[in-house]
Amino acid sequence: MPQQREITLISHSMLFYWWPIWVLGYIMALVTYFEDHRLAILPAATTVVESSTASEKGFAAYTLTVKEPITKSLEQAARATSTPGDGAPFKTRISQKAWLGPLFCVVLLITVLITNVPLRGVWSFVVLLMLVVLALVITLVPNGWDNLLAAVGNLHIHINLAGYLFIATAVLILWVVSVFIFDQRTYMRVTPGHIAICEHIGASIRDINGDRVEVEKKRDDMFRHWLLGFFSGDIVLRLTDSKEEIRLPNVLWIGWRIEQVQRLIREKTTVSRTT
Repeated sequence: MPQQREITLISHSMLFYWWPIWVLGYIMALVTYFEDHRLAILPAATTVVESSTASEKGFAAYTLTVKEPITKSLEQAARATSTPGDGAPFKTRISQKAWLGPLFCVVLLITVLITNVPLRGVWSFVVLLMLVVLALVITLVPNGWDNLLAAVGNLHIHINLAGYLFIATAVLILWVVSVFIFDQRTYMRVTPGHIAICEHIGASIRDINGDRVEVEKKRDDMFRHWLLGFFSGDIVLRLTDSKEEIRLPNVLWIGWRIEQVQRLIREKTTVSRTT
């Protein structure tokens, strides 16, 4: 098998690490869709009483008492119920699971934190371990999320199906445009004894001889590089004659790709010395 004679390394923006948001958003949307619970918007002081006399087999009847004016949600529900074939009485799909909304918000906030506040070395491991332990404790306690949210004023976080789809789709579009269009314009192309690098979008391409470059990888952010980045890392080029340092952040699969880069550079250097 012939060895690869050219390697192109793409430097991704921080938006690349936002993939858990749109993935989890679509998962939450699917859970909400198949669960098929509906949302009713009711005015304050609404009362609900179960009516055993009006109940039928397989169905429970309730008497709903509301103050005037009645909400639009109930008007549409009453009209749809009295007109067969007019659609579901309550159209908005929402999950009754108490942990669904908080989990999505926590993942969203953690992703924002990871991509804006790099956590290096042992701090990254400590923070990750604390978050995992805390989430497990809350989940393993019976009604843990319900009790936790009830303790802060019953501030339950509920996101409907459209909310999950809107957030997930918006982030996915931004992610695709960033990863497959803009990020492709920030790269390093390596051939035997030669490096061509474009550090920024719209910047000129720099040509560097491989024999005056030291290549090093940086992978010290566990959250960003290991958990979200598919073993990504930063590549640092040090020019031996000028002490200049060039950094190419967020390169995927950096472990085995850096070995290929170093092999190409050494190959040219060896050939030039023996001829």
